[in-house]
Amino acid sequence: TNPSTTAPRPAMIDIPAGTFDMGDVMGDNEYDDEKPVHRVSLSAFQLAATKLTFEEYDRFCDATKRDKPDDSGWGRGRRPVINVSWYDAVDYCNWLSEQHGYKPAYARKGDEVSCDWRANGYRLPTEAEWEYAAREGGRKVRFGNGKDVADPAEINFDGRADYKKIYSLAGEYRRQTVPAGSLNSPNDLGLHDMSGNVWEWCWDWKASYPSAAQTNPHGPDSGVNRVLRGGSWYSLPQDVRAADRYYYTPGIRYNYLGFRLARTL
Repeated sequence: TNPSTTAPRPAMIDIPAGTFDMGDVMGDNEYDDEKPVHRVSLSAFQLAATKLTFEEYDRFCDATKRDKPDDSGWGRGRRPVINVSWYDAVDYCNWLSEQHGYKPAYARKGDEVSCDWRANGYRLPTEAEWEYAAREGGRKVRFGNGKDVADPAEINFDGRADYKKIYSLAGEYRRQTVPAGSLNSPNDLGLHDMSGNVWEWCWDWKASYPSAAQTNPHGPDSGVNRVLRGGSWYSLPQDVRAADRYYYTPGIRYNYLGFRLARTL
């Protein structure tokens, strides 16, 4: 068979529309960029149940004759894909959209990328969509598994006792990824690993939060760094909180950066 036409459909979860308070709603006071807490209203959308896996991304590489990303010696298959840039994620989204007969969300000319938010193709979540989903539709909860305490048995992060917080338990530091969705049960929306394992690229350029209420925010029109969310195997407890914000230039690749698919409904 032609590898370009055998991409299975990812398991996508319907995320209902709603309004929530975005930012440091728990009052953890870890980082200033989580403030001010502000109201955000979102339309319904879809988000993948797990982070994108090597199995899925390698199929794309085979079909498009791209070099496969390095797995850091940890294995491929159901582990989340790593060593992928924001641009790699955008290219994958458009390719998968075409496989499934959807309208691609992105137009890319070199490093210039625009998004058609009405397109029904795959895309990256916005930062607001990501946090809303991680918090089970905007509930006041600290971690992406629906809990307020990070347990290394349930979240893949640096659980060494030296770094324990009042809202975390000490435990294993695995120093690598684990297969997507293998550590814990999903949150109430059916989403796995919204905290830990690998950071997830979002659409938005990094910027300070506004204080005014927003509807379907997409972030600023330009910037230097794209937002990442969720924390990783390498992260300390404070950095796997649902409110935590991370960012890198969109061309960078590391073994703790991956992504998760979204779709406009």
